Amino acid sequence: MFADIFSKTRNLPRLIAELPPRVRQQLLAAAIWLVLAIFCSAALGHYYGQQKSMAMARDRDSAEAAAAFLASQSLESIVAGDRISMQLLTQQLLALPVISGVTVQDVESSILAQVGDAERGESVSAPVVLHDSIAGNVTIHLLPGSGVTFPWASLLLSLVFALPFSAAAALAATASLSQAGGAAARRAVPVVQARPAAPPKPEPEIAAGLYIRPLNWAQLGNQLSRSALDKLQLELEERLQLLQRIYDARPLKHAGPQQGLGFCGDDAAFRAVCCGLLLRELHSASRATGLQLALAVVPARLQSFDFSGEQLLAQSRGLSLHAALLDDKALDGRVEHHGTSWGAEVTGLVPTYQKLLDNQLHQLLNA
Repeated sequence: MFADIFSKTRNLPRLIAELPPRVRQQLLAAAIWLVLAIFCSAALGHYYGQQKSMAMARDRDSAEAAAAFLASQSLESIVAGDRISMQLLTQQLLALPVISGVTVQDVESSILAQVGDAERGESVSAPVVLHDSIAGNVTIHLLPGSGVTFPWASLLLSLVFALPFSAAAALAATASLSQAGGAAARRAVPVVQARPAAPPKPEPEIAAGLYIRPLNWAQLGNQLSRSALDKLQLELEERLQLLQRIYDARPLKHAGPQQGLGFCGDDAAFRAVCCGLLLRELHSASRATGLQLALAVVPARLQSFDFSGEQLLAQSRGLSLHAALLDDKALDGRVEHHGTSWGAEVTGLVPTYQKLLDNQLHQLLNA
């Protein structure tokens, strides 16, 4: 049981934090009002206790004085047996607010006069003395401090005035806490130091390249106008950019006088061959038949130093393939070619892939 109460008490701040702001403000106002109510009750209770103790002491002194006075006044009535006079005296004392009852007895403890309630409260006795002997006894019954009551009206008035005060205090506290929380949140935001940017990932290494060399560009420069030559160059550049997007290639920056597209990945050689075949067919289908292009697929890095790649781009053929790529796994079972002294010439793809390539060529020509 105590464990459950302790666990609920520990979760109380979290539960309060999850409440809506208006509900939290109302709870805060109720807590402030409760504290004020306890404080006012304690203060008024302390004041009531002081007044009560003072009144009880004063009432006891008054009762003792009244008992002594009645004892001195009732001596003659007791000796004479005048009960009427004693009854009148006791009635006069009963008029005092603190006295609840009066009893007069003779020496034999017989009641001579009795008024009020002789069973409640405290009692104060005084002997009736005749010379050196006791002639009777006077007993005063009193309720000390009965005239002092708790200040309920003051407490009620204090609680009523505490309501608007607690509401205003809760509103002010909520506003200040919100401002402090916002400022703390702004201050609590850590300043994250700028980290140096991570170095860019290195570009994947080019495995194969499609090289292009215009064989009669100088002759066309003498035969065609400058605008026609620029148009021819722009048309060829647009084709290369289109094929670059289709086959995920990028321009070769080290191609020299010839232009080229580089291919990465395990199937780089196959994509280079497909790109070269498409470029050859697109160039053949265009009206610019006067431009002679030499196309060759060459490895990006040769294992040995040789000039065999120069022979591939020396004449206008279909699509030349370097001898180092004849055993490439990406071309095995996909490309049809026949060997030559300078490498191989690609005649096309196997029927399955050739059909796909023809469909792609048809789409590009009709685009």
